[in-house]
Amino acid sequence: MNRRMISILASAVAFALAAGSLLAEQKTPPPPAAARAIQWPKITEKKLENGLTVVLVPLPSVPKIAADLTFLTGRGTDAREHPGLAQLAARVLPEGTATRSSKAIQEELRSIGGSLASSTDADRTTLSSSALSEFSPKLLALLSDVAQHASFPKDEVDLAKSAMQQEVEENHANPDFLADERIEKAIFGSHSYGFVAADPKAIGAITREQLRQFAAARYRPNGAHLIIVGDLEPESMLAEVRKAFGSWARGQLPADAPPPSMKREKRQIYFIDRPGSVQSTILIGNAAPARKSPDYLTLRTANVIYGGAFYSRLTRNIRESKGYTYSPFSTGDLRRLGGAFFAGASVRNEVTGPTILEMLYELDRMRVTAVTPEELESAKNYSIGAMAVELESQSGLAVRIDTIYTFGLPRDFLETFRAKINAITAADIEKSAAKYFDTYRAAIVIVGDWSQVKDQVTPFGDVTVTKAKAEEKKE
Repeated sequence: MNRRMISILASAVAFALAAGSLLAEQKTPPPPAAARAIQWPKITEKKLENGLTVVLVPLPSVPKIAADLTFLTGRGTDAREHPGLAQLAARVLPEGTATRSSKAIQEELRSIGGSLASSTDADRTTLSSSALSEFSPKLLALLSDVAQHASFPKDEVDLAKSAMQQEVEENHANPDFLADERIEKAIFGSHSYGFVAADPKAIGAITREQLRQFAAARYRPNGAHLIIVGDLEPESMLAEVRKAFGSWARGQLPADAPPPSMKREKRQIYFIDRPGSVQSTILIGNAAPARKSPDYLTLRTANVIYGGAFYSRLTRNIRESKGYTYSPFSTGDLRRLGGAFFAGASVRNEVTGPTILEMLYELDRMRVTAVTPEELESAKNYSIGAMAVELESQSGLAVRIDTIYTFGLPRDFLETFRAKINAITAADIEKSAAKYFDTYRAAIVIVGDWSQVKDQVTPFGDVTVTKAKAEEKKE
């Protein structure tokens, strides 16, 4: 080792020791710096004659654009008649058109520094794309072709069906998936929101023609919005959008009904028996409002304090104090037409009952006592900071703007988010928790070994026991 390298290493060690000494002297962490003002880009919104909503957001930080085309068609659409059809259609959508094969699409994307992917959730199906900004006309032409003329090639359909069937089989061996599937049904019933995954046999029965008919009926411009973020000039980009999408014909779209009220008169436990399980997977859930509800921000903040962050009450109780589990959590899953609040944990068999007791206790404590100023301030900083991180990239900003149009939020939602979060009081949190953290009529789903934990579970309410699907298959 030469002298120069030795000198560099010695300097580095000295710096590290000095830094360590300073950190040792620091008794409390320094206060966070004041939040910087966000310079929002000017957003241009236009509606084409065919009903397509176009949102253009100049963000010239890098010479790229992100373009997300979203249809208000969720995974549970038409699930009563054809379970899995919407999910399979979304998966195969970008795999070929009348004039482009899947391979041709990928080659064209590579030539423009682009990408194209599809996804679906409870409310929407989205084609997410990007490319170098100089090739935006080519990207929009490709995106339009996929949206309008998807051909659902037989080999791609067969491959996707096989993959979906395998995934479902694997998921039914996963206790987290089983718990999620059951609590969705407990909260949303027969509504499309209650659908998570189709039976493998139903997936196998889906035909290419059904996929084409589904796409023709559901993927229409008057039920969609196009968000474009990046290095663009609004007027010229709008002209490119009109050229690519202007001739797309609008269609008659059925209205989606909100989920029915599934409010229980008392607490109900749904136990999925997996003999031999050494731990229990627990979910506690209640119905919640739609995403556009004025209660959203207070419920979001209450969730952060209860179990939505690493320093939450639930974590401090059953992880730090009791040692029952490593990572308990809670989340508010608020959707376009309705929502749900969940809290969950996976724990050893012997502490299944005590964990349920503590989860319910912390929910009730949120309902009847005010949160501390420190808890409220931390939750606000967490929400504001997390939002700022999400908005740092073109794709992140596109996704966040997409939520405004998917869920029908006020157009100034992002600009006013920080101020509205900062205005929330402890009384607001208590009121929201009292309204939505209903422990007396909650649904509790447990996946585990019934024979090992039944005496711990039965004191908490009426129990319905079913076999896990993997166990049914074994028998």
